[in-house]
Amino acid sequence: VSGLVSPPEDQVAVVEATIDDMNPQIFGHFQEKALTAGALDVYFTPIQMKKGRPAIELTMICALEQLDLLTRLVFKETSTIGIRYTIAKRKTLEREFQRVHTDYGDVTIKIALLDGRPVNFVPEFEDCRRLATDKGVPLKEVLSAAAHAYLQRKKSEDVG
Repeated sequence: VSGLVSPPEDQVAVVEATIDDMNPQIFGHFQEKALTAGALDVYFTPIQMKKGRPAIELTMICALEQLDLLTRLVFKETSTIGIRYTIAKRKTLEREFQRVHTDYGDVTIKIALLDGRPVNFVPEFEDCRRLATDKGVPLKEVLSAAAHAYLQRKKSEDVG
């Protein structure tokens, strides 16, 4: 099929560590530091280890160039004594950003494109949270207003 553009493909490292002996307050601190240092994603999953011990599995996704830096951060900032990592292929959608106007203020909308056509959109959370706080309204109202403004703009562009 001509004219179709596949989503970009690249490789990332998937880093995992199981942790069963760390103060749980450290997990959020580590996540912030890892994201600031360049991790693409960091998340935690509750697991059960041998002998029924509860634990947390740390999973971090990063660019291959960041692997050494970020694995050193895992060792420095958590109580784990071992990590595993694999190299994984990933495909991502192209993204573009548009600003929309709402009654609360302007919000950036992140739009995911497949073959140059929008397939997903989401209002930028931090824009909406800031406006909700500034205007004293529920966050869900600002999120809804931003989504509505984007859909109205898209509808008028599709017609025109």
